[in-house]
Amino acid sequence: MKALFFGSIGTIVETSRLQYDAFHAAFAQHHLDWHWDLPTYRDMLKISGGAKRISAFADKRNEQVDAAAIHATKTTWFLEKLQSDSIKPLSYVGFGLKAAQEHGLKTGFVSTTEKATVRIIAQKLVTEGHPDFDIMTHRGLGMPEKPEPDSYIHAFEALGIEAQNAIVIEDNVDGVAAAKTAGARVVGVPGAFAQQTDLRAADVTVASGSDIDWARLLA
Repeated sequence: MKALFFGSIGTIVETSRLQYDAFHAAFAQHHLDWHWDLPTYRDMLKISGGAKRISAFADKRNEQVDAAAIHATKTTWFLEKLQSDSIKPLSYVGFGLKAAQEHGLKTGFVSTTEKATVRIIAQKLVTEGHPDFDIMTHRGLGMPEKPEPDSYIHAFEALGIEAQNAIVIEDNVDGVAAAKTAGARVVGVPGAFAQQTDLRAADVTVASGSDIDWARLLA
């Protein structure tokens, strides 16, 4: 293997509850009487991108809303909370980055979410003593959101590696699809509100990141 990529913010920081609360804070600020119970929210997680989730839910209710504005409010609330020192990277990520460094692998954070979110999370890793990622992607680059494979293809080309030589960690259906379409080997790691079976399209799925055998995976 030549590279290790983390493909979404939830693969680095456990943000499930924070994201959930952020949506409801935004609904309240936009005077919507919406409530996503956990089963509903788990279904919504199968859709990549918060604005798309909002639009899909509005369509289901035959309501007209400004999904972009609601999502912007949600993002502002989320970013404010994300910067708290109490929000830390998942422990398995540090083990993975250390193993990648020992094996001489390139690393990447391949997301299609907001640039500010990507930077905050990456900085949390640097604060813990990990080196910067060799490449990071975000929505500001103008590439299509996952499940389109463009962000991964861009990362492979930028680092000069073949897709089959990359290991990708993903935590959602669209992320797995994007990485697989791009040609990478994918490990599915479900977040707190997801299930392992949701990621069945990955090459390997684990119940949690702590189950990953990094030495074997990256060899």
